[in-house]
Amino acid sequence: MYYQITMAKRTEDREFVIELLQLYRQYPALWKVKSSEYSDRNKKNDAYKVLVEKYKEVDPNADRALVKKKLNSLRTNYRKELKKVKASYKSVAGTYDIYEPSLTRYGTRILNRLC
Repeated sequence: MYYQITMAKRTEDREFVIELLQLYRQYPALWKVKSSEYSDRNKKNDAYKVLVEKYKEVDPNADRALVKKKLNSLRTNYRKELKKVKASYKSVAGTYDIYEPSLTRYGTRILNRLC
């Protein structure tokens, strides 16, 4: 019973993270450095307001700092996983030894476009 509840919660968490990343991707003012919107504070503030509202579905006390921390954490974890995958390709003897990332495939594709 506990295992089923834990697995259901984990699935919900992953789905929420994917939704959050999809929403984040819609606002290049937050992540696309070469965009003209990136230096527009008003657009960034508006985008963070939307992301905070989304995050409040999970944590009613969410604020901008928490959302930024979560997004930075996701990006950092993605880069670490990517580094492990690349290192395993360089040192691999057979195709079965390639590191399999722990991120979901869809979440990885979204972050791949952002980082």
